[in-house]
Amino acid sequence: MTLDATDRFILSALARNARSSLQDIASQLGVSRATVHERIKKLTQSGILKGFQAVIDWPSLGYPVMAWVALQTEQGDQAYNVLDDLAKIPEVDSAYMVTGRFDCLVKVWAEDHESLQRLLFDKLGRIRGFRRAETMVVLSTPLQHHTPNLLAQLSPAPNPLDPDT
Repeated sequence: MTLDATDRFILSALARNARSSLQDIASQLGVSRATVHERIKKLTQSGILKGFQAVIDWPSLGYPVMAWVALQTEQGDQAYNVLDDLAKIPEVDSAYMVTGRFDCLVKVWAEDHESLQRLLFDKLGRIRGFRRAETMVVLSTPLQHHTPNLLAQLSPAPNPLDPDT
């Protein structure tokens, strides 16, 4: 599916605030609510728009320590065990399979540094296939959810009927 300026605007509006009403987006675009609804439907059906989610402020819920843990694992089938075990740990926010010196990058939340240490030693250090880890504690998050700027970089395909493109 080729994105045009309308699609990019809709995606940017939803990336900034997934609760934006169809009418608000339509008004900003100068199109009908039905047009926005249809565009969102097509973006979802094509797989470009994966869904809508709440962004939770974990520090306000008692988990102010965020860390990234780079895991080195046993090779082969053990990687699946690592993913299965990570999915069972409540403090694990997300896991990414990566290239390079490490095999998996894991985002975790902890109540404090002591609980982070327990998470690292008692939970992550005991998963099947674990070899070693390197942990980076996040000090601050000055830039997050920067999606609208990346969407602005996308340009629509040239229109063969428009001599200016």
